[in-house]
Amino acid sequence: MTAQRTITDEIGEIGVWLMGEFGGRVPASVISRVLNASRRDLEGRIDPEELGEMFYTLCRFRLQRILAADQRITIKIPDARVS
Repeated sequence: MTAQRTITDEIGEIGVWLMGEFGGRVPASVISRVLNASRRDLEGRIDPEELGEMFYTLCRFRLQRILAADQRITIKIPDARVS
């Protein structure tokens, strides 16, 4: 098995973990875009042995930031009291 195949497998496993962690809170299409963008951002810039850990860290950070931004813009309307 080549090193590139190992990296691809590891990235695939990380994608499954992140889908499991964020799947109920972030749409799958958004998670997929974050995974693809993060991989593009890191490939060729990070040592292959460190790519998996950096990929996981970057994706998780970006997904947490998306969740935090979504929570900040959610408007909560208090219950109206009927007399």
